[in-house]
Amino acid sequence: MDAGRLLEILVSYNRFWTTGHVEAGIGRDLLSRCLSQVDTKEILVLKGVRRCGKSTLLAQIMDALLGKGILPRQLLRVSLEEPLFAAEASVELLEQIYRTWRERICPEGKGYLFLDEIQNISGWEGWVRGRSDTEDVKIFVSGSSAQMLSREIGTKLTGRQVSFEVYPLSFSEYLRFKDIIVHSELEYIAEKTLIRHHFHEYLKYGGFPEVILKENDEDREMLLKNYFEDILYRDIVTRHEIRDVADLRNLAVFLMTNNTRKTSVNKLKNNFSISQDKTENYLSAILESYLTFQLQKFSWSLKSVQRAGFKPYAIDTGLRNRVAFSFSADAGRLVENVVHNHLHRCHEDVFFGEDDSETDFIVKQGMTITQRIQVWYEDDPQSEIPERELAAFSNLIKKDKAECLLLTNELETEMTVGDTHVRCLPVVKYLLLDS
Repeated sequence: MDAGRLLEILVSYNRFWTTGHVEAGIGRDLLSRCLSQVDTKEILVLKGVRRCGKSTLLAQIMDALLGKGILPRQLLRVSLEEPLFAAEASVELLEQIYRTWRERICPEGKGYLFLDEIQNISGWEGWVRGRSDTEDVKIFVSGSSAQMLSREIGTKLTGRQVSFEVYPLSFSEYLRFKDIIVHSELEYIAEKTLIRHHFHEYLKYGGFPEVILKENDEDREMLLKNYFEDILYRDIVTRHEIRDVADLRNLAVFLMTNNTRKTSVNKLKNNFSISQDKTENYLSAILESYLTFQLQKFSWSLKSVQRAGFKPYAIDTGLRNRVAFSFSADAGRLVENVVHNHLHRCHEDVFFGEDDSETDFIVKQGMTITQRIQVWYEDDPQSEIPERELAAFSNLIKKDKAECLLLTNELETEMTVGDTHVRCLPVVKYLLLDS
């Protein structure tokens, strides 16, 4: 690319070189963890579903650096989805961008390089590692592919990276977008009615930042539809060179529609009359795009886990509602999906329970089960708990020290089920204050 033209593009993306200010939006919870890494040598990797806020989080890191006195010229932000880069997307282009910045904008001192949607550059890992090893530069990258980043980082960047997953907004972040801050039980009680109203909106439209900022439902619906199409075609079909788009779409919609319901590769294969290999490949690609998660059964036996199938959970309830074939409100399953995503953010090892303990969620740390969580959410709040919801806790042995939670619509109490102490807690309160 012509050097003069390249510089023009970089200036257009980095107007803070002259203004000294970055538009950073509303702060994300992950920001503090990212800022703790800015003075380290490791490459900082942000990965997550398309449009979840990775670019904004990069901007917030940049804004914080400027606030610490880093000169604007020391920062370079590049979007690798820029159409003007599409025809020449390569490591050679990365090198040209870097050298242009260093020679024309920041010829000396430490640099801070932000590369957004890095998965569009084949072989980026080697280039990033080379610059990080040989230049005085801190590198931040983002990408929309879970497997691509984990696989390639594992082989090329071992020991040289710190990786964080970015999700659509949590419920507490959603409330922050609505100018509601809840740090204590008193604040929760004072705003309880308004918070519950927003929770129903959160279940319906999810937590994609731009969707939340839209003022009318039609715009939200349109944006969610566009997100699904972008993820399907740009992150799955194009990347994996999939030809049979109809089967892929049907599988994706099925998984979103049947979120929280146990299934297996064999069931999916039979349901859509496609081969085992195609089913496994399509499922892997859908998971890689972050469109859905795959929750495994808890067992100390690997064979038992592999035979048990899995439960799919949507990355976002708003996206799920927009594309799912749903003929009822599905409030209970949507709440369970929100709880799953909350746990997935906070814990590495989350499972569902079967056999002696049919529990919605089991949280494990090391070799210890720390939490057993059942979700019971009725549209109309009730005080009499069905026996099937308590059965998850009735067969636990006395030496089981896991915290047992029943997450409800409004009921808050404590009880004993068999030998087990169970705490009932409104799910909204749990999401905001109890984890």
